[in-house]
Amino acid sequence: MEDNKQRLDRFVAWLRDNGAEMDKVEVRESEHGNGVYVKEPIPAEEQYAQIPLRLVVTGRVCREALGADPAAIRLVGRSLLCAFLIQQRFVAGESSFWHPYISILPHEFHTPLFFSDTELELLENTPMIYAVKDRRQLMRDELEEILEQIPESTIPRSVLTTENYAWAAAVVSSRSFTKSLISESQSPDEETSVLLPLLDMMNHRPLTRISWIASDSSIGFAAGTALSKGSEVVNNYGAKSNEELLMGYGFCVPGNPLNSYHIKLNYTMDPLAADKQAILNHAQITSCDHYIRADELPRDLLPTLRVMAMTETDVYYVKRQIAEGHGGALLDDLGLRIELRARFLLAFLLHKKLDALGQKKSTLSTVNAQLALQYRTETEGILRSTLSALARAECRLLACASQIFADGLHAHPRYVSDNGQPSQTDAGASSSDEPTGSKKPKQPLAAQQFIDEVLLTEESFTSDPEFMDAVEQIDAEPDVLMTLFVLRIRASPESPWHAAVQRLGLFRHPMLVAEDADAGLAYADMMLEMGEIHDSLFPLLTEHFPKVFPAEQFTPELFLWAAGLVESFRLSVPARCLDAAGDDIEGLLLV
Repeated sequence: MEDNKQRLDRFVAWLRDNGAEMDKVEVRESEHGNGVYVKEPIPAEEQYAQIPLRLVVTGRVCREALGADPAAIRLVGRSLLCAFLIQQRFVAGESSFWHPYISILPHEFHTPLFFSDTELELLENTPMIYAVKDRRQLMRDELEEILEQIPESTIPRSVLTTENYAWAAAVVSSRSFTKSLISESQSPDEETSVLLPLLDMMNHRPLTRISWIASDSSIGFAAGTALSKGSEVVNNYGAKSNEELLMGYGFCVPGNPLNSYHIKLNYTMDPLAADKQAILNHAQITSCDHYIRADELPRDLLPTLRVMAMTETDVYYVKRQIAEGHGGALLDDLGLRIELRARFLLAFLLHKKLDALGQKKSTLSTVNAQLALQYRTETEGILRSTLSALARAECRLLACASQIFADGLHAHPRYVSDNGQPSQTDAGASSSDEPTGSKKPKQPLAAQQFIDEVLLTEESFTSDPEFMDAVEQIDAEPDVLMTLFVLRIRASPESPWHAAVQRLGLFRHPMLVAEDADAGLAYADMMLEMGEIHDSLFPLLTEHFPKVFPAEQFTPELFLWAAGLVESFRLSVPARCLDAAGDDIEGLLLV
């Protein structure tokens, strides 16, 4: 039985006999399997390996190998390449022209598709476990397609097995290249990648510079930088995370600078899902799949999060602006409240994923188990570093909000501000996380200052002893008490929130302005309920506490207006922002 060196020698002889040029490199075993090494120094930009196009495995080559009438084979893409590989390895064998190449392909892979059930448990609660399930189903579908199209005489069913197909699929995922590297005339199949003997043996190193050199007769590599004698010739498989590398190639890169975490946002259970999808469609945001990298805030994720963080009021007014032709870059100017809600939402999602990840230990010493634990550890690292970056951004926004409030300014979106135009502060608050002051407080301090001075909460009632004494005698829901407090602030110029409430004097909840018949009907019950609540409180409160609840300041119209503010400007500050356990802090953000 041949050993690996004998197979490599035969492969190299096959390459040379068929016109490959590789005088400055050699193929030999490495710690990662077989690899390509430099025999003599290679200057930058010099071509060092080249194969003729007749050695490229294209869709056309696969079809010719699989049937006398290639046009009758409708397989494309990975299915076609996999059928070819199985037929060549297990049927044609040594009689095939391609045998020297097929024989040096790995027989063992460490992608999660080959993990045992025990090894797969180490991937629980990671994005990888879902990818494995999807990929296994895809492989079953592809194998079924081959069974339907390739006759028994071409590939006996005894070798067209799930195990052999998994091997072939691993070869394709780890060694195939896009067909755009060669001319269309050589590979007319629109969906089929190509296999490049020799050029597919170079191992991956992130950020390595390489150049492809293609002509009508050959394809090869040139060094992006000078290569010294004895060094390994490496390729750059692209900007791939460890998740992609493990799934497609069966390895991880420690400290991978391109590592990322896949997150898929799902808001289908949101009662406003259809409206929010319409807003995303208008903004040409078509995917909810995003990738988070360590120590970075995923800026491309923020527009989607802003839409997810919208209240019913936000959705109503954004849709109205779109209908009026004022959409534009609408998702870049939704105000400070939405910016905070979006970041709090992302942090909540990532904390849930981190908690689910937990700590996994294993006594298994297999390569697969070690790869799973490495992937899991680096996934945890991405989540923790992203959460740290997110906490810093939250801190800056909270400090920014406190400064805006102290300066008597506001950071509302265009559809909230009285004059229909955002102030200079608005745009800055929406697009920047930086506070206006020179110092950047730690998050618990910034959050506590924000809650104490800016956020309108039930604790804020203590700033008005007369109101506090009165409401202690009222049996009402928290939202009703907050509605009364907003009206009390409106009538009290000495209140620190008076200017903020006054600024919202022209704001109207959709229930007060909805023109669409369906929308008006939807809000009818809400208006009726608010009216009944007001009638249950007044004039009784005015009679008992005339100074606190003067009739002219607590009319039914004003009560509906204030109730709309309470419904529209909610903000929940997570207890974690204070480094505390317990319930989140609920309130209104009116700046």
